[in-house]
Amino acid sequence: MRTEVMFAGFGGQGVIKAALLLSQAVGLHENKEVAQTQSYGPEARGGACRSEVVISDQEIDYIKTMSLDSFVVMSQPALDKYRDHIDLQKTIVIADATLIKEIPPDLQKVYAVEATRIAEEKLGRALFANIIMLGALSAVSGLVTLDALRKCLVGNVPPKTLDQNQTALKTGYDVGIGLVQAA
Repeated sequence: MRTEVMFAGFGGQGVIKAALLLSQAVGLHENKEVAQTQSYGPEARGGACRSEVVISDQEIDYIKTMSLDSFVVMSQPALDKYRDHIDLQKTIVIADATLIKEIPPDLQKVYAVEATRIAEEKLGRALFANIIMLGALSAVSGLVTLDALRKCLVGNVPPKTLDQNQTALKTGYDVGIGLVQAA
């Protein structure tokens, strides 16, 4: 089965890092085929940024997304820009509610996670918001286990921030579980 995920936000939010972690987790620890692509503006920090992940049980013949199953979005401009990629009935949208204030009412499967606020309050820095969103994706979509993501943090984040990243991942997962149960 083919599953497609897009991460989008501003450059500097860790959108590409989150996609890479998802790719490694499903590819190395869950025995799936995976393809990851990325695109960002010339500004790098602050410019538009997106990364796509295609996951499959079979060989992947086309590496770009065609029909999003999940959309992890971390800024209002990214939601506005990529809204047309969302299937109103099918796509799971996980939105950073700290930075996204206008979620179109016609989206059917929206999970609002105040990732940036939680990162700042619980971990002292907004830079952990992407990992919180990744944990929420795991809980909401079931695409990847928390354990597989936890394993991929090692060697992919600075060792001095490993504990904080693990806390961010678990926090996002717990928030996601809460949102699923409330739905």
